[in-house]
Amino acid sequence: AYPGNVYWVDSVAGSDGNKGTFDRPFATIDYAIGRCTASNGDIIMVKPGHTETVAAAGGIDANVAGVAIVGLGAGRDRPTINFTATASDIDIDAANITFKNIFFDVTGIDAVVGALDVNAADFTLEDCEVLMADGAGQATEFIVTATAADRMAVLNNVIRAPNAGANNAISIEGTPDGIEITGNRIYGDFADACIHNPTGNVATNLVINGNYLQ
Repeated sequence: AYPGNVYWVDSVAGSDGNKGTFDRPFATIDYAIGRCTASNGDIIMVKPGHTETVAAAGGIDANVAGVAIVGLGAGRDRPTINFTATASDIDIDAANITFKNIFFDVTGIDAVVGALDVNAADFTLEDCEVLMADGAGQATEFIVTATAADRMAVLNNVIRAPNAGANNAISIEGTPDGIEITGNRIYGDFADACIHNPTGNVATNLVINGNYLQ
């Protein structure tokens, strides 16, 4: 009933040698992205209980335009993405990428510099949960934009940094246009702010609306 391709991912029962079907899922989101067709409306469905580790820069590279990565399940049963190196990140290198209903745990090692590196337009992060800091590890920043991150939408997420060590949850860098940050709960012990636009970085037509920021 869907015009694009639908691929399934499950680290528990999947293999990257499979076909990516519901019964024979891939094991990783990164591999599934590589099987997608650009601007085809493809969806990657990630099963409950899936766990994926980002251990290097570009450990997940969203470089195929128009792909949606959708997690299934609720609470801690949602798919989890862990970060285990200070340079590890997810690169958003193609336009129109969506991540939805994923739990991002950025506490696996101290001082992950920027877990989500947004380098392309029309990226959406929606209905996700992020843990940036605990007693063992504190990420410096979660989302970092580039000038090309026009019309990025951060919608209805929960981002937490309950321990000192994080600088900010969202760092708007470069000169992106039309970013929207709406309906989020962002709270923690941030050295800069929940949402930070560093000096010399000019964001135009920025909308920050209906958030709880502490």
